Amino acid sequence: MDEPLAVRPFPPKRPPTLEPPPYRWVLALFAVTLGMWIGLLASAQVLLPSQIEAIAPGRKVWAMGVVTTVGAVAAALSGPLVGGLSDRTTWRFGRRRSWVIGGSAACAVALLLLSRQTSIIGVGLCWVLVHGGVGGISAALFAVVSDRVPVDRRGTVFAVVGFAQPVGLVVGTLLVSGVSVRVGYLLVCALVAVLAVPYALIGRDVPGPVRTSRTRAPRLASLGPDFGWACAGRFAAQFATSLATVYLLYFLRDEIKVGDPAQGVAVLSLMFTAGIVVVGLLVGRASDRVGRRKVFVIFAGLLMAAGLTAMALVSTWTVAVVAAAALGGGYGAYLAVDQALATQLLRSDDDRGRNLGLMNMAGSSAVAIAPVVAAGSVDIGGYAALFLLAAVVAVLGGLLVQPIRSVP
Repeated sequence: MDEPLAVRPFPPKRPPTLEPPPYRWVLALFAVTLGMWIGLLASAQVLLPSQIEAIAPGRKVWAMGVVTTVGAVAAALSGPLVGGLSDRTTWRFGRRRSWVIGGSAACAVALLLLSRQTSIIGVGLCWVLVHGGVGGISAALFAVVSDRVPVDRRGTVFAVVGFAQPVGLVVGTLLVSGVSVRVGYLLVCALVAVLAVPYALIGRDVPGPVRTSRTRAPRLASLGPDFGWACAGRFAAQFATSLATVYLLYFLRDEIKVGDPAQGVAVLSLMFTAGIVVVGLLVGRASDRVGRRKVFVIFAGLLMAAGLTAMALVSTWTVAVVAAAALGGGYGAYLAVDQALATQLLRSDDDRGRNLGLMNMAGSSAVAIAPVVAAGSVDIGGYAALFLLAAVVAVLGGLLVQPIRSVP
């Protein structure tokens, strides 16, 4: 019988070689992740739609879909590539830290270039570079948590780091609301660079395994079926979230008729953040305490689906605010638990960055497909059809991890 198929309970004690990292390291990790999300989400939610609408007002939905799709493809490809390279990097600055800072620099430069674009092609090329940098940062950061954090602390650490996404969304959208597109890009570019500084200074890496010229990466098939189920669940959950948020600005403007859609996005982002912070931290700690992951993933999918169904059935501002909190709570629970689950599925430490990059690739692929599917759904059945589709996919994301046998 193949041993990895047996359920592996959490170890009762931490391995002596893997102690919890200091709080300042976790805060530096949070800061660089926050900068990444500010750069990506403030642009995706406010700046990019406004820029595309100004360039091609009659084709804004499909132009937005194409640009975001090619950007997400870049993120999907850069994740496993940078993750694999970081596994084999031997630079003194650090095998993970080098790629985190390099990705942050690429993202900042791309945002600076975006501020000067006046064509859809130019916007698309710069957006590819933004997503390429983000994909690289994510792969390296995901791997470094697995490198340094004990299994029975990962749910909590991933919950804390996961707060960077909604906080970045709120801070970013508030920062760029009321300013021109060009000024907005310059502001988020500066924050991406500044928030990477603490991690550049103190984000020391754990030395990687000694490799020889004969060391080869294991075949993907050796990762086992559990890894495949986890990737499928990640794809579905990220697909649902992307369907729900990619056209949020247009939904508020065209369906609910909000007077200031950009400000409306900021308010919903705040509610989304509140849900992630409260539910994500509680679920992350609970998962660590009881030593189980899958049941919390199911809970996350159902909570997300509840919020999405409400938005589909009742298109009012009040319902949108409540639904945003529910969607955020479900997504926060998912971020905390699923990422911890993914790190427990790896059978070898040698190619941790590459394999976790493949996991991120599943999520990035969903982001790539979502804008086109969302545009078609809105054309066929309006925003109600879009949100109902997202609700079904969210539940599916929770169900797909249940066949996993090696993690409870």
